[in-house]
Amino acid sequence: MNNIYRDYAAMSPEFRQGIAHLAAGEHEDALDAFACADIRTRRDDVYKNKYQSFHGFLLLQSGHSKGIELCRSAAAQECFDGDVFYNLARAELEIGHRREAIQAIRRGLDIDTTHPDMIRLRQRLGVRRSLMFASLGRDNLINRIIGKFTYGSSSLRCFV
Repeated sequence: MNNIYRDYAAMSPEFRQGIAHLAAGEHEDALDAFACADIRTRRDDVYKNKYQSFHGFLLLQSGHSKGIELCRSAAAQECFDGDVFYNLARAELEIGHRREAIQAIRRGLDIDTTHPDMIRLRQRLGVRRSLMFASLGRDNLINRIIGKFTYGSSSLRCFV
């Protein structure tokens, strides 16, 4: 189910243009295309949050502080698309909010446990998984055994 959100063929033409401009390194044109996709899309469109998150992230990179609010707003309403949380995490890092970026990564990986960009970002930041029993500490034998048992198990990952 999560992979449908990576199929850009189903997205608006403006969004696809934005992706093409972004891949070509044409950030200003990409920003314009993402803004069009965001503004022209109805609130009930399933991809609205994705468009808004790309628009917000590129807006922030262009020096407009309003971009972070667009990313946060998109993530607050999202339940299925890991890209929205990935863009939020990058936006939070852009403004120096590491803790908020880590929270966005965790929320995003709860939705899409296999999102490759988010996994790479988590590894780059050195983010550890949450403990099953935080009060026992990371070196406690119980936490270590449960951690080894659940590592890589996507069905149990949200509990660790």
